[in-house]
Amino acid sequence: MRVKSWIKYFIYMCLIIIIVFLGQHVFGVYKQSIQETFDSRLYYDIFMIIFYGSIGLLLGLEHFIHEKRKKGPWAVNFPKIALMVVPSLYFSFTMFIYYNNIDVLLFPIKVLIKDGTNFITAFQIIFGYSIITSFYKSNKVNIDTL
Repeated sequence: MRVKSWIKYFIYMCLIIIIVFLGQHVFGVYKQSIQETFDSRLYYDIFMIIFYGSIGLLLGLEHFIHEKRKKGPWAVNFPKIALMVVPSLYFSFTMFIYYNNIDVLLFPIKVLIKDGTNFITAFQIIFGYSIITSFYKSNKVNIDTL
């Protein structure tokens, strides 16, 4: 049992390292392209959410696998979606919102961005983790299935 645990976490860490290195390479190439062509940052932000969100997905994968083994219908933790997923998605698009001057959404971002943009990656990881851990098997029995 212990050997399986070591192997499992070793594989998780290897996948995270691969995602980070691959992400850094893709971001470097794409960022240079943005600077040369002045294209929209939307695609860049989407790539960042996919790469760093996948780290969050990997971190929550163990929970999802544990839930998958349970019996019962799938359910969604809507408070978690509303209070974790949506805000983390909002902050994941910080640079897009900031550079496109979407005034309605700009206030909290202006406050946070004064000290740098390192918080964006954290929110992208939180986004991925919150999505995958929002699904669980419910113990409630559906009357229609009886």
